[in-house]
Amino acid sequence: MLKTLVMGAEAGRRTVRVLGRIPGAEPALARAVIASARAVPTPAQAEFAGKDPALRRLHAQAATVLFEANPRGAQQLLDQLDLDSAHSADHLERMAVRYMKLGEFEAALAMRQRAAELGPHDPRRHLALARSLQRASKKGLTRDPVLGLRPGGEPQVAEARQALRTAAELAPGHPAVLREQGDLEFAHGDQERGLALLEEAVAARPTAAGYKDLGQRYRKPQIQRLDDALTAYEKSLQLSPRDGQVFRAVVTLGCRTSHDWPRLWRSALLYERSRGVRLPGAGSRRRSRLAAEFADLFTEAPITPARAHGAVARLEETGGARGRLSWPTTALITYRLQFAGHLAAGFRLRRQLAARTRDWLGSVSAGHAGHRQKLLAAQVYLDRLDEALALIDPMPWKPQNPLAAQQLRKLAADVHLLRGSTGPYLEYSRSARAQQPMQAEGTAEQLVAGKRVAIVGPVDTGDQLGELIDSYDVIVRPRFAPEFVQQHQDAQGSRTDIVYLNDHDIHASVPAMQEAVDAGQLQLAVARPSSISRHGTAQQPWLRFYRQEFALSHHGALLGIPRMVYDLAQFEPAEIAVFNTDLYTGTDAFAAGYREDKDTVFGPGSAMNDLIVNHDLRFDFTFLQRLQQAGLLTAHGRTAEVLSLTPDQYVRALETGSALR
Repeated sequence: MLKTLVMGAEAGRRTVRVLGRIPGAEPALARAVIASARAVPTPAQAEFAGKDPALRRLHAQAATVLFEANPRGAQQLLDQLDLDSAHSADHLERMAVRYMKLGEFEAALAMRQRAAELGPHDPRRHLALARSLQRASKKGLTRDPVLGLRPGGEPQVAEARQALRTAAELAPGHPAVLREQGDLEFAHGDQERGLALLEEAVAARPTAAGYKDLGQRYRKPQIQRLDDALTAYEKSLQLSPRDGQVFRAVVTLGCRTSHDWPRLWRSALLYERSRGVRLPGAGSRRRSRLAAEFADLFTEAPITPARAHGAVARLEETGGARGRLSWPTTALITYRLQFAGHLAAGFRLRRQLAARTRDWLGSVSAGHAGHRQKLLAAQVYLDRLDEALALIDPMPWKPQNPLAAQQLRKLAADVHLLRGSTGPYLEYSRSARAQQPMQAEGTAEQLVAGKRVAIVGPVDTGDQLGELIDSYDVIVRPRFAPEFVQQHQDAQGSRTDIVYLNDHDIHASVPAMQEAVDAGQLQLAVARPSSISRHGTAQQPWLRFYRQEFALSHHGALLGIPRMVYDLAQFEPAEIAVFNTDLYTGTDAFAAGYREDKDTVFGPGSAMNDLIVNHDLRFDFTFLQRLQQAGLLTAHGRTAEVLSLTPDQYVRALETGSALR
């Protein structure tokens, strides 16, 4: 789908360039795009009807492409709009849909407010209005897949609730209204009530989209009802078996929770068979026969090294052929092999998937930053850094707006960083902080800039370097665990100045961290950008949500320590040193008492499962090596020994150690 959109974007851009030579053509094209939407329902109309035609989705994608390719025409049309004289609520809603996509939240809100005045008894107007009220201005923050946090919509929660109450009065018990109320409450109010409303909505009208929405909420870190999330996604897949996004969620959740391999393989077969429904033929039959060759991997029988090697060889043989298995099904086989202990085989398959991504995307991004990001991530994963740099520096196209220019600069900075040039990343980071300072960012800079920083992992490596750790100006840890540190001072040192938190550790840790801050025992806590949606409105002055993450991970995000090095480096410390991690090559993943027993080994519901499903250990290893070569980090003790290995030696160490068994 992304490649299709990019091809459409290139065609749209050419059209706009040609028409732009004709006076008045650009606003006329923008007007025509909006007028063409009369042939399809609006999103609110589709939700109320319970049917979302493929034609509407196709039109929405094409309209977005043409509107984004014509920013001057869109702005001129907006400047010409006189809301007081507007008399078509339907036309205003179609305009609002387009301008929301452009990030013109205030303009879209004004259009929908006028539409609700013109159609006060139409519940769809109030539903659409509530959506705009949840992104009413650019004062808040939103997540961008390239930049991390950036200016985005700020919610007017009370006003949105009132709009939905009006919609509910006009359409009592309607699933579309219940679902929107559930989304609002989950994001900005009572999460339990939000879930209850979403469950009520899907019970009233069981749709693939409804189950998908519910599954997304169940899997949130602060909810962690992962078994329920898996069931919801499976129901969505049953209703819409061609939905690759839903199937990927089934795979991810199944690998994180039950490890019921036959169950996951049944979903894979459902998805594979559905891919040939529209165009049945030889390719579909070959795919079915090929899938049957891997069924034995998903039984309870052990997978021998010979079988793992054979499976990889067979997938490599068919990797470029028609009728090959889909990307997510191949990824599922990768997970299965790695959970069975065949890590090298899995990483080999991941390289194949990266090559497939690169070959499928091509190199014509047509001004689409998301396409270029995925292409660069594939090239980086394949260690083709020079080719990656040539694709992003100099800028491959003229950016349409400041946001697009910033995205390209960020992508280029990340490629330069991996090639050993730190300047572009540091310059980009300084510029981003100056353009929009974020809370506690100044505190982080004050603590870190020019200082010697020690990142201390939680592994019993046998090193007793506590005294050396305490000699550093700033001590950083991946979790707030003062009792653990106190018990292991010879290895861990005695202080904690900064802690990094994962999504589900924040809420439970806040009271203890507040006490530590008050006592002068903690200076700063740092959380991921993904946490801000739930915790950002009530953040403490000592809690920082870092704005940016490394944008070119092909398989999942960086793990804790690589992510911390990447974040801290932007503040230009004198040194970043890493202690007490063997990068999972040892006998135990963590020192005794650091995590619950269930989260120290692979198994149903273990947090350790994320090492395979949501991360890539081999890439994290090479990432740290590259930052070490760039002079951004030093390593001590066992950490230094591990980072002296080659990538292949590292993977063998993972397989022969017992931490990942």
